Amino acid sequence: MHEAAGQRDAVSRAVARGEPVATWVVIPAMMADVEEVEVVVAHNERATLRVGDVFLKIDADQARIDVEVEAMAMAPIPTPEVLWRKPPALALAALPGTALGHLGEPSAASPAAWAAAGAAARALHDAPLPPWPGRSPGELASRLDGECEWLVANDVLPADLVTRNRRIAEAALRRGHRCSSTATCRSPTCSSTVTKSPA
Repeated sequence: MHEAAGQRDAVSRAVARGEPVATWVVIPAMMADVEEVEVVVAHNERATLRVGDVFLKIDADQARIDVEVEAMAMAPIPTPEVLWRKPPALALAALPGTALGHLGEPSAASPAAWAAAGAAARALHDAPLPPWPGRSPGELASRLDGECEWLVANDVLPADLVTRNRRIAEAALRRGHRCSSTATCRSPTCSSTVTKSPA
């Protein structure tokens, strides 16, 4: 147990110093009795690792990490404890609890557990919006276009599945977008009847 904690600390310290973490990630297990380093997500903007009960986020954009920490503090539901922050890394404690299900597997969770999860999600969605501005509908629509094109071009998902879910996403963007009746709008997802401004 002490060895596992030592390995977690070593990984955390390496990332906090800005050292490459690839060598930590490729090792399937440090030792037989030591927990593995799990890659939760990794792309050109962010990597998230899990080592036991600690999540380590490495983000190229410090402002994004700052916003995430502030948003967690404002949320009306339990959020992970911030263990430490040292740019570009953020260490979070895992939330206690039991997973309701796993992708591709039937869930053994009770209806009451799912109802409680739904109530928590509703509380989060009903909470006041944070004070900082988010991406504009136009920016979101542009990113949606690019992501959908990439999924189809690289045969990641069937084209009909991408198209169907893209329509759902576009409908959600339209519902979330509001225009002034006297203003022009550049958003490609705008459903308002006001005259659109040329792109």
